[in-house]
Amino acid sequence: MQEVDFQNDYEALSDEELVRLFKEGVQDVFGELAVRYILVIRNKSGGLYNMGIEAEDLFQEGLIALHTAVMTYRNGDGASFYTYASKCIRNRLVSAVRTVNSNKNKINNTAVSLDLHNSEQYDPETDPEKLLMADEGIKELMELAHSNLSDMEMKVLALYIDGKTYEDISEVLGISVKSCDNAMQRVRKKLKSLYMQSE
Repeated sequence: MQEVDFQNDYEALSDEELVRLFKEGVQDVFGELAVRYILVIRNKSGGLYNMGIEAEDLFQEGLIALHTAVMTYRNGDGASFYTYASKCIRNRLVSAVRTVNSNKNKINNTAVSLDLHNSEQYDPETDPEKLLMADEGIKELMELAHSNLSDMEMKVLALYIDGKTYEDISEVLGISVKSCDNAMQRVRKKLKSLYMQSE
């Protein structure tokens, strides 16, 4: 692999390379992955945001699932990280909605569902304490997002996760489509830097 200036060139790396770096202790690469997977979280949230759970909560659950996927993914087991993470995200989002709607105490389910196409990728040796700490780290990241994103940026992000197009968002918020795009660009940049702060 070529020499990379990690502060500036994470975008040049594949998802699998970022996962490897994360496991080697380069924690801030998760910010890059979080930005890459905003659209996946949005797509996997489709139809769920009207089922008793807020868009912001779905986004947090999606980030937790992404973190779990990073920690449990084993390259070379047949599935790309994208495929594996997408299944982890969808399973966690569906589970979160079911939990909210069943009025049971919320349990952080950090295990990868056995119905995954590549279920053998689940590593039972993954330390549950580390996974719980990851959940807490993502919650801290969301708190940082609240304090660092403007009200407009938070609204645009929530509507985007809800599945709204930029055109829809511009109508709801009374801003231009370009302003929506600019807000999402700022959200992406801030998310990348916020994960470094949460470490």
